[in-house]
This record gives sequence, structure tokens and C-alpha cells, in this order.
Amino acid sequence: MKDNIKISYFDSSKKIEDGYKKVFDFATLVSVDFKTLTNKAKNDIKDTNMLFNDYVKFKYLYENGGMLLDGNFEFINSINSFLENDFFIGFSDDKNIATNIIWTKEKGNKTIAKILDIIREDRLDNITDVLSEIVGKDLHNNYNYVLKFEENSFIYPYDFFYPVDYEKIGKGFTDNIKAIYFSNTKKLGFRQRYKVNMLRKIGPTACEYFFATMRRLKNNIGYKKYITMQRFKSKFSVKKDSGIEETLQALDNYLKLKEEDKAPEYLIVHNPRWLGVTSATKELFENYLPMQEVFLNSNVDKIVSKIVELNPNQVIFSAFNYGWDKIATKIRQLAPQIKLKSFWHGSHSQVIEEINWGTNLMVINLHKAGIIDVMGTCKASLVEFYKSQGYVTAFLKNTVRLTDDVKAEIAKVKREDNGKLKFGLYSASTDWRKNTFNQVMAASSFENAELEVVPLKYELKKLAYYNELEIVGSQSHLKREDLLVQMAKRDVVLYVTFSECAPMLPIEALEAGAICIMGHNHHYFQGTRLHDLLVVEREDDLIDIENKIKYALEHKDEIFELYKEWKKQNDSESAQSVVDFLNM
Repeated sequence: MKDNIKISYFDSSKKIEDGYKKVFDFATLVSVDFKTLTNKAKNDIKDTNMLFNDYVKFKYLYENGGMLLDGNFEFINSINSFLENDFFIGFSDDKNIATNIIWTKEKGNKTIAKILDIIREDRLDNITDVLSEIVGKDLHNNYNYVLKFEENSFIYPYDFFYPVDYEKIGKGFTDNIKAIYFSNTKKLGFRQRYKVNMLRKIGPTACEYFFATMRRLKNNIGYKKYITMQRFKSKFSVKKDSGIEETLQALDNYLKLKEEDKAPEYLIVHNPRWLGVTSATKELFENYLPMQEVFLNSNVDKIVSKIVELNPNQVIFSAFNYGWDKIATKIRQLAPQIKLKSFWHGSHSQVIEEINWGTNLMVINLHKAGIIDVMGTCKASLVEFYKSQGYVTAFLKNTVRLTDDVKAEIAKVKREDNGKLKFGLYSASTDWRKNTFNQVMAASSFENAELEVVPLKYELKKLAYYNELEIVGSQSHLKREDLLVQMAKRDVVLYVTFSECAPMLPIEALEAGAICIMGHNHHYFQGTRLHDLLVVEREDDLIDIENKIKYALEHKDEIFELYKEWKKQNDSESAQSVVDFLNM
């Protein structure tokens, strides 16, 4: 139990002034004697309760409302917009929620009331489990998304308030950053001090760009040269690759199954940080092997050794990441009986993107060298192109199959009928491929429209403001299940992108019951009435997008009747394409 530690409380009736660190200058930020609060709390629960300290904090907020700060925070950006939330809290890392910063707009908040009730039961020992019970999902499996629940309550990822990498899990500064929490018990390492100082000097956007540029340079140097340079510069030394333990643990689990004569016939490798690729992979295949970049030869050896011991019939690489070429090459050398295949999710338009195109060329060269046996793709036109070039290739048809739990959540959704036309724009990157600005402009041409954008960037807010379009959204990507529920609340989802292959999102939107207007850059609905109803021929033509939206709204019932039949046939063809691919 804490002993007479000061916590800070911010009056919810006030506003935090915009600007760097000015929050601490406000007279409304007062100190509350923690010991006094603990004495009051002992009337409710025993101080031996594992969550006694958290109970004290939540009880104070329940009775007063406002913001509680426990520890040293340095505010980088204004959080005024967050003060419209009924409640918020944040993850301190990728698995655990922390109680160092908590906000409730009003006293008597119902979420906090539930938290207090559960803590009093004295059966859980961490706040993450408590909130997991309240929202109805295991929050220890959280991955970098904003969780919204109870209408206007939020749990934010660690990059909002806890971006310093004390846990050494690969944290970094992003545009989402609002504050930095400094631990009293853990010291900042050299790299973290350097990053924080850079953040103070140039701000989060420039900082993110700087370190992203440095990462690209690092990757382009090449694996061997990169590692050699790091060894000469001990302050940047590489101790282990990100996610390597997750990969090795997954292989150990498969090896246990082998002992029970239940070994998988194939493995499919995917990067769990690539959310779109991971979703597409899991819709089609089983036996997933999560794997991030692998730079160190020692880790390549560990992974390959376990794969060879497992001896599956084939290993499939879904997309392609740095170091996977080494793994494929070594498997071929040590276990030539294992077939190696690839599944690329991109298109040739991505030649403009050095990293994406580089990994595709890596696959092509491995295929030419006889290491990759079959190149799979979900872009129909690429199959014929590669075949004409003499490559062994296969067409995999993407689809979306929702779990019963997700279907049940979608079924609960009732679209609020407030006279607004509700648009959704998701995976809203501001790069050239997503065509986001044109879609915002098209939505602004409708009267009484509301556009939800995820992730919601400042540039998009500004564009919507100048075009008098009401815009809402969050700054982080949503987890897939939550995204589907959000789409179910929309009338129209926009996905009029310039470059795609076989995008998941249009099918996900239609599965969620929302019309989806999309670009003419994939094989879906070709030669059918659905193409006429949903596909924009000219993605950069605002009037074309606007007219397609109007036309689709006029034929909504027809769209979903036709989609139901199309989906049934596509599911069958998708399943068969996987069987054919595995049999090659």
C-alpha cells in the first residue's frame, strides 16, 4: 500500500490550456493526500485487497469526477478533446492497463461504479482483468487500437500516455502521443533519453518521421552490414529481434502436437503487426506461425531448426518480411522435401513504395533460384502475368467469414436514426493509395452528413472543417471486431482507393450490413450488377463518387440480396482455391 504519496486531481469543470507542459501551471491541479483517502477506503474494503490502491483512486473519482494523475507526467499535446469523453484510461504496454491517468467527466460515473463493485468482491488481482470483465473481452490480448465501450468511454493504447519503452517491447513515439509518463522506479536508457529529447525539440510528427526515416535507412543497409555496424556502435546494439519468443513458442507448441501425432501438414508465416495481412491470412488458412523481422543469424538458425524438426509438408510465407529470405533459403538447404510457397497481397502499383516492392522482388528472385516453389497472389490479373513470364503461380480468393460472437455483436447494433447520413472511412491513411482526401470531399457534398474516420488525422479534420462536414473518429486503428461493429452503425462505408488487390474491408463492410463504395482496382463483382451499384470507375472523380453513393442508397435492398448470392459463391470458390494451392 502506498504511504502518504501525493496524487494530482484535475477539476472536470475546467479546461486544460493548449501547449507544452502548461497543464502543470493550472491552479485547478491540486494535490490530494493519498493517506487520507486510504483511511476512508478502509471502511469499504480490506487494505489486503490486491487492488486496494486502485480502489482508492476510483472511489475518489466516483465522488468528485475529473482527472487523476498518479506520478510524473509531461504533457506534449492538448487533451481538451479527450475531456468530452465520459471516461478514459490507458494501457501502459501491450497487455496491461495502468491507473496513473484516469478521467471521468462527471461524478457517479457508471463504469467506475462497476469497477468499485468488482474490486470489493476481492477475486481479481489486476485492473486489466476488472475492465476485461466490464467490456466482455480479454484485454490482455490488446494490440494497438482504441477501445470504445459504454457509448462514450475509452481505453487508449500505450502510445497515448505511456510511450517510453521501459518494458523493452519496441515502443515508439507516434502522432497519438498526448503525454509521457515517467517511472519513479525505472531509469531511462540512453536511447530513450535521446528519443525524449528529440521529441521535446522537434515535436511528435517530426520525431516520428525522423525515426521512420532512420528505420528505412537501417533496413536498406542490408542485414549483414547492419548487424556489423551495430556491433561497432554498442549504444545501438541489437540484443534480440522483436517477437522472436512468440515465434519460437508457437513452434514449440506445434512440436508438442507432433509428439501426439497431431502435427500440422503445413505452416503459414505472417507478421502479426500487419493487421490487414493477418486478417486475410486467417480467413483462408490454419496453422499460423507469427513472425516479425528476423535480422540475427542466430535467430534464423533457431527458427529453421524447429521447422526442420517439425517437418511439415510445406511452409507458406504470407506477405514477406526482412529475414524471411534467409529462413526460406536455409529450409531449402536443410530440408529440401519441404515445399515453400508465398502469398503476396500487393499489386504492381506498389513499385513506388521501396519496401513493399523490394520484398516482392525478394520473392521473385527466390522463386527463380528454386527456393520458393509456388507464388500465390490474391490479385487475379497478376496470375496470368506471372504465368506468361514462366513462373509457377496460383490465385487465392479472399473472403470474410465472421465468427458467431462477432455476428452477435453486429446483430445488437441499432443505427441511430437522427436524420444524418452516416459515412465511414476506415484504414484512412493519408498516402496516395488510400485516396482519402477525395473521399472526404465527396462525403462533404451531402447535406446533414456525418463522417467517421479511423485513424483521424489532423489534415482530415481541417479538410472537413473547411467543407462544413461533421467528422468524428479516433486516432488509432480499431481492432477488427470493433471495426466491424462500427461499420454496422454506418449507412455507407467509403473505400474508393487507387491501388488494391483483393481488399478485405469492402466485404467486411457488406457483411456488417453497410453499403460499401469502392474503387475499380480488384476482381470483386466483375461482370455483375453489383459492380454497377458499388464500384467507382474513376477514383479521382468526386462527382463519380458522389453519384455512386446516391445510386447505391437508392438500391440498398437490391445490393444486399445480390451480395448474399455472390458471397455464397465466392466462399465456395475461395475454399477451393486454398485446396488447389495446398495441393500444388
